[in-house]
This record gives sequence, C-alpha cells and structure tokens, in this order.
Amino acid sequence: MCGINGSLTRTAVGSGELRARVVAMNNAIAHRGPDGSGVFERDGVALGHRRLSIIDLSEAGAQPMHSADGTLTLVFNGEIYNYLELTQELQALGCQFRSHSDSEVILHAYRVWGESCVRRFNGMWAFAIWDERERRLFASRDRLGVKPFFFMETGDELLFSSEIAGLRTVRPLNQANLAKLHDYLAYGYRTNNGETMLQGVLELLPGHEMVWRLDGGRLAMRRYWSLEEARVALPPPAERPGALAELLRDAVRLRFRSDVPVALLQSGGIDSSVICTIVNDEIDAGHLGALDTVTAFTATHPGHAYDEAANVRALMATCPHIRSMELTPGGEALAQDFRAYVRAMQEPMSGAASYAHWKLMQAVRAQGIKVVINGQGADEALAGYGFYIRGYRMLDLLQTDPLAAWREARAIRANMPFGYGGLVAQTVKAMMGRRLASRMRASLVEGSAGMLAPAFRSDHANYLPDLPMVGGGGNLDRHLRGQLHDYGFNQILHYEDQSSMSHGVEIRSPFIDYRLMEFAFALSDEEKFSGGVTKKILRDAFRGRVPAQIIESKVKLGFATPFADWLRGDALQSFVRQLVSSPTFKDRNIWHAAPLATKLSDPKASSGGFPSWRFIMTALWLEEFGVTNA
Repeated sequence: MCGINGSLTRTAVGSGELRARVVAMNNAIAHRGPDGSGVFERDGVALGHRRLSIIDLSEAGAQPMHSADGTLTLVFNGEIYNYLELTQELQALGCQFRSHSDSEVILHAYRVWGESCVRRFNGMWAFAIWDERERRLFASRDRLGVKPFFFMETGDELLFSSEIAGLRTVRPLNQANLAKLHDYLAYGYRTNNGETMLQGVLELLPGHEMVWRLDGGRLAMRRYWSLEEARVALPPPAERPGALAELLRDAVRLRFRSDVPVALLQSGGIDSSVICTIVNDEIDAGHLGALDTVTAFTATHPGHAYDEAANVRALMATCPHIRSMELTPGGEALAQDFRAYVRAMQEPMSGAASYAHWKLMQAVRAQGIKVVINGQGADEALAGYGFYIRGYRMLDLLQTDPLAAWREARAIRANMPFGYGGLVAQTVKAMMGRRLASRMRASLVEGSAGMLAPAFRSDHANYLPDLPMVGGGGNLDRHLRGQLHDYGFNQILHYEDQSSMSHGVEIRSPFIDYRLMEFAFALSDEEKFSGGVTKKILRDAFRGRVPAQIIESKVKLGFATPFADWLRGDALQSFVRQLVSSPTFKDRNIWHAAPLATKLSDPKASSGGFPSWRFIMTALWLEEFGVTNA
C-alpha cells in the first residue's frame, strides 16, 4: 500500500520542473508511504511514489519500478492478492523476476497481456504505467474502487494523485463542487459519479481504466468490469452456504499474504465476527503458515447503546488464537482533534464513524501494525442494513406475491425491532424512488433542507441520480446494486482509505473480493433476505461456529458512534459555539447562518434527528481549505 503521483504535460517546461512538482506531491502524501520515496522523470513525464512496505521489503520492491528494458515504468498503490499464482503463470511464459513483489507482477502482466491484464488481478489497486514506446500513460482502478485515483486534466496537462492533497500542491483548489456539496448537506450522500467535492478534481471510476497520450489526443476512458455483466454459475441451493464460506476462507487466506504482521478490526457484528472465526480456524489448521496469534482491535463505547463489547468478548472466548485489544474514542478527544481530522480526511465525511475509525487507525499504527483486515462489504452484497432495505423487500413481494408479502411483514415484525408503521413508511419510501425519498427526508425528517439557502437548493435540485421504482419485482436487487455502485459504499471505502492511510495503515476486506461479490449478486433475494432475516445465507454458513448471540442478532449497528451524546458534552459544545460565531460561518451563502447556528448549538438537536455532523464537518472543511465560492 502506497501513494502515487504524476505530472504529464505536452508543453515545454523548465529542466527539472516536473520532478520538483512530483517531489512536492510526494511530500504532501508522505503519510501514505513513510518507508520510502521515489521519482521518475522523462521529457514531459514525471511519476512519484511513496512506499509503505508490505510485500518484499527489500529495495527490489521499490518504486517507480521499471521493466528490464526500461520502456515501462510503474507506480502502484494497492495489493494484487493472487500475485503468487500470476508469478508462476508468467514465469511459465518466460518472464524473469528480479523481486518477490506484486508490483513486478503488474509490469510483466502488462507486457504479456496488455491492458486486459487487469481482468486477471484479484486485489485492490490504483496504478499508472508509463509506456515509453507508445508515449502514453495507462492507468487502472480496481473493480470496486477500494483504492483512490484522483486526477485533473487541463488543456495539455494531466495530474494524478492518490489524494487531493497531492493535487493541491500544484493547483490552488479553493472552489467547491457546489452540486456535490449540496447532496452531502441535504441528503448525506457523496455519490459515485466521478466528481469530487472540488471543482476540476475527478476520480477514475471503479472498474475503469484510462489512457492519456503525450503526443496528443483526448483522454480515453473505458470500463473493463461491471457487476451487471458478471455471470456466475451457482451450485445447487443446498450447497450455496458452504460455497460462500469457502470463497470467504480463500479470500481471507489471500489477504494474509504479507511480509509484515496482519491484524483484525473487530466489532460485535456478524461480518467481522465471521472473519475473526475464519482467521482463528485457519491458524488452527496451519493454513496461515507459522502464525499463532493475531490481534483484533475494537472500538468500544462503554455505557452507550452502540457498545458491542459484550459480543466481542463472547466471540473471543471461542477464538483462542485472537488477542483482543479494546480502544475507546470519545467526545473530548473529538473537540481537540476535529480540525486535524478534517485536514487529514480532505473532504467532508458522511458521519462520526469516520472519526472513530481515524482514531482507531491511529492506535493501530501506534502498535506497529501496518495491515488490518475488516468485514466491510457484506451488508451491500448480502442484504444487511435491515432498517433501510425492508421496504424494498416488501415492495417486491407486494408486486409479485401479495400473500407472501403479508407473511413477510409478520416475520419482519417478529424478527426485527421495528413496528408495522415503520415498515409501511419504508415501503412507501421504496416506491418514491431515491431522489423524491431523499427530498422528503431532508424536509420532513432531518430538517436539513430548511437550513439551506433557496438558490443553493434549487440550483442543484436534480443533481442526485434517481433510482425509481420498477414493476414486477427486482427493487431490492436494484437498491443493493445502487448502494454498491452509486450511493453508499463508495463513501465507506473513501473514508476508510483516507482514515487508514493518513496513519500509514493498509485495510484489506475479504468480503470485497470480486468473486464473492459476483457470487452474492447471482443469489436470489430469498437467499439473502427472507422470513424477516437479513444476510440469511451468511448466517446459515456460520451458524454453530459464531456465537449464537451474534449470528442470531437482528440489530445492525454498523460502525456506530454515540455522536449525539458526545455533542452534549462541554468540550464539543464550546467548540461548536466558537465555530458558529466565526465570521466565515456567518458569511456563507449556502445556508441560513442564524437558525443553523441555533440548531447546532442545541445539544438535543442531533439526538432528535438533525444532521449536525454534516453541517459542522462542512463548516470546518470550508474554513480549513479556504473554499471561497460557498
């Protein structure tokens, strides 16, 4: 895991200017790669790399990495988990390796298979290859967008970086993407459409690649993978839980390939608990080499409803090879850290969970850990978040089998802590489509819309992509795919990468293995959500191994934090009062400053549903980064 940078231009520049630019970009993202730095320069091209040594810790794994003939140069951020298998395949084709790194696998794979090499990779990546013979840059981002790739193209110049901070050293980025900012403030979304919160800064979309030619021509971008086009042959229904479990075990084994220690991120939920038991059992079976013990880090919130410490401790009693370490972030720390945290994250984040995660990563790095494994991705693939998806399940059944809908409604009422009124409301919401439902929530539930300036709202009212209801069923599947591709999942991946890499920690997620995602979306809705039970196939696969109080739990907390409670504390109250009394807050043209200041200063507003976090986060972001057009 590392950080990459690049500066390419078709116009004449002074000697060493591109190198100096990329050195500055490297310095701006040094936290991503504290173990080394490198720069490559040719006429019109400079590439930079910051190294976090994970695989092949020797200098042979350093980057920028060159092919044997010097015509290809690579900068790469990520991990190719199946690099050992690909190494054997490439060696059989005559390739000679000078290192034991997955980086060199990319170079040889590109030489042998061309741009289609990415279809053979199982991993997370953002990389760029300069091809001297073709005088072009080829860049690729992994299928699901785990690793970031930000870029700017202005005239005859291309800039790219793993972080906006890298681009900021070269360009004065002080203009917000107001449409993007509107959707964040009004609805809490950072949609995955290739744009960022800053004007002119774009993202290479997940599952996409691009080519930029030094000798001229337009930037060419294309998609190489999509979940919709993936077709997976499933085993018979009775064998599917076992097949899912084996896919997940293999994904875990691949993600333990590392030349440095690997740890776990553990909550009391099903997903991370399943990963924890797999790791423990794989150690017990000798499938993870000589490994005997792995540390699991948990964020706890004693005395709060969000606290899952009891579940974690019950799990640890069944996992003798796992050593638990509990950490407790809190509101007083947030008041002290808020500005530093905002600078580290570089864009507004969706919720306080990102701060708890940031503090957790800080503590993990203090323990000398560079690699952690989490349970991210199961909810999107296997229908978690029952509170939000139950309406889509009911809508599909009402359209296709009304009698079954009544049975499902009773099962949901029996198995989830939700009443019939809420179920009806969620079903109506599913019928509305994403855009209308979001507007209704912003106006009638959260109250965020009323705090925004009318012109700001009207100018960007139709920016949010819609996901309307369809007839004949299929709404739950469309919703899950939409969450994965467009609405929610990219927000999580974005904050996890930024949070972890700001402390030089790499996150690996077995559930995000593309094979598992393709398998999951080939399953029927009933195998994922039926009888009032979410993630049904995952529960079936690990029932009897994971403690019953976890595997049978009907409450989905996510990586929750008691922000509303923190906000009532003296430290955050004082912080917020200072923030809303500042001239920069009062002079913003995107909101009604006076009523918003009153709302944010009310310690009860957040617990009543008002999205205080989003407005506080935005006010700090606008101020810290000198945004002038909001």
